[in-house]
Amino acid sequence: MWLAALCSLCAVCLAQKRPEATNRGGDTAYAALARKAEAARQSDRQDEAIRLYKELVTKRPELAENWWYLGTLYYESDDYEEGRAAFHHVTRLKPEMSLGWAMLGLCEFETKDYDAALTHLRRADELKIPEQQSFYEVAKYHLALLLIRHGEFEAASNVIGEFAKRGADSLQFKEAMGVAVLRKPLLPNEVSPSEREMVIDTGTAVCDSLARRADRVPSDASELLNKYSSVPEIHYIVGSMFIQSEPDRAVEEWKKELAVSPGNIRALVSLAEEYLRRSDFQNAKNYGEQAVVSDSSHYACHAVLGQALVNGELDVPRGIQELETAERMAPWHPQIRFSLAKAYAKAGRKEDAAKERAEFLKLSGNSSAPKPE
Repeated sequence: MWLAALCSLCAVCLAQKRPEATNRGGDTAYAALARKAEAARQSDRQDEAIRLYKELVTKRPELAENWWYLGTLYYESDDYEEGRAAFHHVTRLKPEMSLGWAMLGLCEFETKDYDAALTHLRRADELKIPEQQSFYEVAKYHLALLLIRHGEFEAASNVIGEFAKRGADSLQFKEAMGVAVLRKPLLPNEVSPSEREMVIDTGTAVCDSLARRADRVPSDASELLNKYSSVPEIHYIVGSMFIQSEPDRAVEEWKKELAVSPGNIRALVSLAEEYLRRSDFQNAKNYGEQAVVSDSSHYACHAVLGQALVNGELDVPRGIQELETAERMAPWHPQIRFSLAKAYAKAGRKEDAAKERAEFLKLSGNSSAPKPE
């Protein structure tokens, strides 16, 4: 069981003196109680272990280890409210411990406090969840579900895609991927029965593509198009599956997506980017302008339009304005800084170009931006 392995891992993270090692007055009785609690826990006598650990936290509330074991016992007993309370103590005493935040988030997920669960699983992820046993998969999977529910589909797809690339895409991961790429802000168990097959088919196709299972991708794509060609996002998804191997087919599918869902900014931005790559700046400009009209609130639309205008020398001043707008929206994005530096240099603004190049170098460790949400 992943929780048993997690308890062993926790012993390393909780770098505190064990009660048996102390010699203060009353510690002998406390140490004896701690040994009894540990024996009960290791023997799976959960009710007895919970009772004993409750005594321990009453006597020594400053020890995170006891709160941790009490929390895991409650979690195993499906008493998620009590588990949540225990893990709150763990995170207060050990705020640097990713496992504590992760278990707090998992308890909150089970109590349906999804906003708090997302906040705390994000915190665990920021602190780096240990990649040991299956706990990593459990925590990251639930993080992905909450991102989907929150409408952060690209971030969720990236989390699930990490497992697909490792070949660890079980049915539950494929189902979650399907919900994410079809952009449904739902948990998998909230998907209607009539759509579940489509969700799984779509998630399977995307996971096969990410895992580079080249022998499966053509048949996956054919199945999606045969069964769901009139469903929004399907043509965009199929196009994205072929952008590396068959870019002309990708362009064709993205254009078909626009026939199904006019104004789809992911298709518009993808088309503009592909035409930019081909140095077809007029087509890149056309699709970039459509993207801005469709959603002027997303930085990627302004960025791709700005690049088309500047790189193609179609309208450098306006291109700079579009790139500056993108930069204001996403100051953390290195590629926008790089594009703006090139644009300033082209306009003879040497000092501004030098400043943007310096910012680009600071940010260049960041990954390139995802397609717009």
